[in-house]
Amino acid sequence: MRTLLHYEEPRRADRPETVTAREHRRGGSRCPVPRQLEASEVGRLLNMLLEAYDGRRPAAQVRALVAPEVYAGLSGPRLALPRHRTQTIHTCTPVPGVVEACARVEADGRSFALAARFTRTPTGWRCVRFALLKPQHPGQPSRRAA
Repeated sequence: MRTLLHYEEPRRADRPETVTAREHRRGGSRCPVPRQLEASEVGRLLNMLLEAYDGRRPAAQVRALVAPEVYAGLSGPRLALPRHRTQTIHTCTPVPGVVEACARVEADGRSFALAARFTRTPTGWRCVRFALLKPQHPGQPSRRAA
């Protein structure tokens, strides 16, 4: 074997980064933070959740995207529901790491309101609130959410 004369040792930036076992266990700061949700992505997520709500998509497909409470509301037995379609979507960021959305949704020629809240987690965005607000039937006392 001979020594390479023109061998250049890799610079520090070229070396692959190593993650210690401790950093790996605690999640480390090397995990990329999920980027901010764009309005189009919120719309796509809301449509996916509406499909699960309507029974057109298996709720198991959205399980990783929602909090356990939201999943419980989507995974129960469903009657034949009309197809809900988002018409307009508005988003806001009340605090960093949170996106709130409201939308006008149509089904069978009627309009409904949809409210949702997404929070940033180390693994991505998760829907922690999902409510399709439908009008009360005549004669029923109105109930307001707190």
